[in-house]
Order: sequence, then C-alpha cells, then structure tokens
Amino acid sequence: KVHGSFMSEVFLTMQLLSSRALCHYSSSIPYAAKVVLKQEELWLDIHSTSSIDFEHVHIEIVKTSSIQKNGVALNVIDGAWNILVTTGTYRTQGDRFQRFVNVNITPMADAFANPVAPHGLIGQSLHDPFAIQGKIDQYVPNAAGEYTTSAQGEGAIQGTIDDYEIRGDPFSSDFAFSRFGATKGARRDVVLLSGKRMSMVKHYEADALGGSQSDDGL
Repeated sequence: KVHGSFMSEVFLTMQLLSSRALCHYSSSIPYAAKVVLKQEELWLDIHSTSSIDFEHVHIEIVKTSSIQKNGVALNVIDGAWNILVTTGTYRTQGDRFQRFVNVNITPMADAFANPVAPHGLIGQSLHDPFAIQGKIDQYVPNAAGEYTTSAQGEGAIQGTIDDYEIRGDPFSSDFAFSRFGATKGARRDVVLLSGKRMSMVKHYEADALGGSQSDDGL
C-alpha cells in the first residue's frame, strides 16, 4: 500500500502577442479540452472540433496508439515545446478505479534559442551539461506493508519544492522562479546543486508521471 499523490488535470497558460491563451484538460473528460482565447471559451472534442490553431499555437485532442481502447490525449505545440498529456487509471485500496494524467514535454528549436532560459520543476534542466539526480523514493514498505512517498527532487532543483507552488488561480504563472513574460533569464548554475551528477544522453524529453496533486510550475 502506497500513500502518495497524483495529477488529475492540467492547466496551461500560453503567451500570445497581445494576450494569453488558456487550456484546461482533465482526466475525468479525456476526450475534450476547454480553451479560452481572448475571453472566448471554446471546447475541443475528439468527436467534433478536435483542434484549433492561433498565432504560433496548435492544440488538438488526438487519438493515441495506447493499449487502452479508444485512447485519446491532449497535444499542444507552440514552436518551443511539444506537450502531450495522456490519461491512465489506478486501483485504490477500496478496489475503485481513479484516473490520472501523465505529462510528456519535448523541447523544440525555439526553446534552445530563447534568450530566456526556462525554469520550473522540468524546464530548469534544459541547458544542463550533465544530468542531476535528486532524492528519489525507494518504495520499501514498513512492517504493515505500507510506504509513504517523501522525495521532492531535493538536490536536483533550485530552492525547495515550496518555491514551485503556484500563487493564485490554477492558470497563474506566479511562482518563485517564474520566467513568464521575462525578456532575459540566465541558465541555472548546476555547480550549486547537491544532487548526484550523471552522464546524460542527448535525448531532450521530460515526463511528469502522476507527480503531484498540487499546482506546480513546470
């Protein structure tokens, strides 16, 4: 028995030339997503209007090749990042099935060329010369056969996990290391991190697999 947390929905905020676009995707309704553009609310649905394009952003509900029957996912591409949000299920101790989301983020050319180095729990490692392994859970049960997760990336992230908690509503980009709207931002200094240094394969992709129920800045 594991006591932990998971992600059940995703809130995306995208900066446009003169405004922001918002997108909400929930594991409870995996075939649809709500998009807010210039205060106009739009719904994407795999069964009808499944995609939308505006400025440099493409948002689409796509069918997946998952073993899950009729699997669908949310795909958001903005020239710098390719984000794929998939859903899954797990069984609780009470033999009930709950849904969660997994988030896969792949950087594109504009992400590397941007004078503002990304930050957040995932983005801050984009320009690292080597991988940093922080604290990870070992999942060793106690005498009662239970385990409570505790690792929060200590040693591999700047500051503490509390610094990444979003202030305000779920679409807010306000957290301690936010670069949203900035015109310049330096890469982090990995020398200051205490995590284990590891060799890194140049395959730039990151996953948030049911990482946390809190609203954390990526």
